Amino acid sequence: LQEITAFCLTKASEIKVYNTICNATFIRQKESVELSKTVDCMIVVGGRNSANTKRLAEICSSIQPKTYHIEVAGEIEPQWFEGVNRVGITAGASTPDWIIKEVVERVKEIAEMTAREVGV
Repeated sequence: LQEITAFCLTKASEIKVYNTICNATFIRQKESVELSKTVDCMIVVGGRNSANTKRLAEICSSIQPKTYHIEVAGEIEPQWFEGVNRVGITAGASTPDWIIKEVVERVKEIAEMTAREVGV
């Protein structure tokens, strides 16, 4: 943004820059903050090149250190959930629903395996 602003200033004597996020992104970030406060582990789903998702992961990890930014369900590691009772899942705005559903299913599978292993 700074580079773009600097370039624009070479072409015009005055410019106005509004660094904003859309309302849906703002709400998602706010809800993710609240969720991060109530869980033992947070999964953020979305592209690693997505500014929106990267920011979401930064926000969540500032509250819940056990935050993992993944792109697909196959990246989830069972050891992330050792000693974890509650997992939160959030996703970037452009993350497809089918990817989110796969992540939820993978977390459920791991939870069931863990429950069997400890005899719950």
